[in-house]
Amino acid sequence: MKNFTASILLFISFLTVTNSYSQWTQSSSGINGGNVKCMAAGGSSVYAGTNLYGVYRSTDNGVTWFQTALNNRTVYSLVVSGSNIYAGTSLYGLYISSNNGDSWIQTSLNSQIIYSMYVNGNNIYCGTDQGVYISSNNGANWTPSGFSTNEIYSICVTGGNIYAGVSIAAGVYKSTNNGVNWTQTSLNNRAIYSLYGEGNNVYAGSNNYGFYYSTNAGVNWTQSSFNNSLIYSLTGTGSSIYAGTNLGFYRSTDSGVNWGLLGLGDQNVQGIATNGANFYGGTLNGLFKSSNFGFNWEQSEFHNVPVYSLLNTGSLMFAGTGGNGIYKSINSGQNWTKTSMIAFYVPCLAQNGSTIFAGADNGVQYSTDNGLTWNETSFTNEIVFSMAFIGSTVFAGGGYGFHISTNGGLNWTATAFHEVCLSLVMNGNNLYAGTYNGVFYSTNNAVTWTQTSLTNETVNALVINGSTFVAGTNFDGVFISTNSGANWTQTSLNDKDVYSLTVNNGVIYAGTVGSGIYISTNNGQTWIQKNQGLGNQSIYGLLIANGNIYSGTEANGVWKRSISDIIGIRQISEQVPDNFKLNQNYPNPFNPSTTIEYSILKSGKVKLVVYDITGKNVRTLVDQIQSPGIYQFDFNASQLTSGVYLYKLESGGFTDVKKMFLVK
Repeated sequence: MKNFTASILLFISFLTVTNSYSQWTQSSSGINGGNVKCMAAGGSSVYAGTNLYGVYRSTDNGVTWFQTALNNRTVYSLVVSGSNIYAGTSLYGLYISSNNGDSWIQTSLNSQIIYSMYVNGNNIYCGTDQGVYISSNNGANWTPSGFSTNEIYSICVTGGNIYAGVSIAAGVYKSTNNGVNWTQTSLNNRAIYSLYGEGNNVYAGSNNYGFYYSTNAGVNWTQSSFNNSLIYSLTGTGSSIYAGTNLGFYRSTDSGVNWGLLGLGDQNVQGIATNGANFYGGTLNGLFKSSNFGFNWEQSEFHNVPVYSLLNTGSLMFAGTGGNGIYKSINSGQNWTKTSMIAFYVPCLAQNGSTIFAGADNGVQYSTDNGLTWNETSFTNEIVFSMAFIGSTVFAGGGYGFHISTNGGLNWTATAFHEVCLSLVMNGNNLYAGTYNGVFYSTNNAVTWTQTSLTNETVNALVINGSTFVAGTNFDGVFISTNSGANWTQTSLNDKDVYSLTVNNGVIYAGTVGSGIYISTNNGQTWIQKNQGLGNQSIYGLLIANGNIYSGTEANGVWKRSISDIIGIRQISEQVPDNFKLNQNYPNPFNPSTTIEYSILKSGKVKLVVYDITGKNVRTLVDQIQSPGIYQFDFNASQLTSGVYLYKLESGGFTDVKKMFLVK
């Protein structure tokens, strides 16, 4: 056995295969939506520009979507020309990608709002908040045109002329000399959101006054019978013109004289794109696709939905989103369906008895039938960030201060506490509130409040772990208090925006902005990042349920991961052992979980790795600095096949290997 172990160790030492089993998976089937501002199609790809979350791409005709490297900008305009993709953003100018969005280059036009674009060879025309800009060398250099005083919502080039639609009621301007000089056309009293041209035929979509067309290069204009809508976007193919409007997706087959609704009549269609028989509509509520020229539509699996709150009621789960209301799952988050609350920002979900409460941007609403219907309370016209309960008394932290209901949430009274309450937690009958000015507490049902020593911090989240109070803040990470908030200590997670916290079995989970999930198994002394498969997404909601942890992300719905998978390791004793030791796993044989226990004599790097019998690394369980003590790791091998496996501990010059048997 000694020779066998030594040979295995020698063999293993040369292997560097990365673990690919333990990771987060998206749990958002059915959570479809997000604010899609614009669309473009080219070759085998379709692109969607979104509000706040950049550009998404689909390579399977809109069935599935993934976020490109331009992932944190509001994108107002998109154009595909040849091998290049052009993205016009809010405040950050124009970006160009030549590799399908894998990477982007910001051009020197980098501080403008790019509302509209037209690309013709190496020439790019941009309608911005500072007029029209022109580049003749594919975006390397830019020249402001002679039209530099207005916001240009739309632009097109046709018949050798440039046409610009102005945001104010000034209509369409025209340039016949590549932007040097501009003349206002006879369409001079409308805000123009979209333009499309074919030769001397020019088509204009207005704000609330519908569609206009010109057959003589903009000299004269005629308003069509489609005259009572906002026309966000225009495009054409063959003999048809298509319009994305606040009343759905429309088509004209007679050069804009008459129009008919093709579909999406209940949607604001902000961006449209066509690619053969496949039509795409980007809306305030996500992405829709038609595979038969716009006659029938279905919503795409487009998860550009921020999830800010999560709730588990036992048999059901609820997700509160940013602008898309509340979703419900009956199968532990595998699939989601929209409830009747469909159009609100919901930063808070809570349950008291059989009643579910939603803190939304229109106040407090409640449901007594598992989310089938929602009812307004008297607390309206104010955003609600947090809620807590004592019996039938309901406490709510709003955007203008603290409110109380003594009859189960039906009627509300504003208190004299006017701090913005971003988070609430109960400790016995005492209330603790996280605000823009630190943590406050009340011992008399919110009648009076006292500020703790944690001041000058924006406290987004509060939880209690045993007797330890934990606060998540903007910029400065996590603080803890071991004396009910009298004193606070900043933890080693000290440079992150922490928007969400939860606790389970002594483990603290922190959701950050731009850095994913961190966990602490020792009350915040040390933190471990746990982003495998999740990436550095922003996490605004956290929930423990059904043996899983669920994360509400900034742009990609809900993700989940097994608790045993993410925790694995826990310190069961801080007593310094006599020596390093690796124990035999138990049970052994096992299916599918087993516990590995080991002892660490000195502080330092600890590595615990599982290999198959050939010496291939199948799971790295621990790879971090640990203090002296005794540790356990709950190893879940549900994704592995039956067989013999080896696990190896390395720390402080100590190495040991043992065998375990997985039997399924």
